[in-house]
Amino acid sequence: MKTLKIVCSECSKVNTIPTEVENESISCSQCQADLDNPFTVEVSDESCTTHINENDIAVLVDFYSTTCGPCMAMYESYEDAALGFGSTVRFLKVNADVHQKVAREYGVSALPTIIAFKKGQEVNRVSKQLSQVELTLWAQSLI
Repeated sequence: MKTLKIVCSECSKVNTIPTEVENESISCSQCQADLDNPFTVEVSDESCTTHINENDIAVLVDFYSTTCGPCMAMYESYEDAALGFGSTVRFLKVNADVHQKVAREYGVSALPTIIAFKKGQEVNRVSKQLSQVELTLWAQSLI
């Protein structure tokens, strides 16, 4: 039986689920949260690394700052783009002012920077404000 690893957006527990139930409602084995979370997830240094390295689904990470105009202008677009993906692409947010370790680890020097990962490997990055359409198309290309 083929399985898929999905990191819980609430507790960061790595869940292994059979691919046959991938499109059904699935819950975290630890906290019972919905693994098909269609919302963005604010993460810390440690939980960001777990999501990037342990998820079998694609991960988009938005490195931002609350004092960055383009970052805040993109906030709603990023949130709205995430709504269509559930357990196919995880949309993470990292406040680079607070979580400097992970921002440094991935060489983030400009904000906003959005990095796409698949199975722990960086596949693309952009350091500019993107529209909801651009974010949605990018996420679709990762599936």
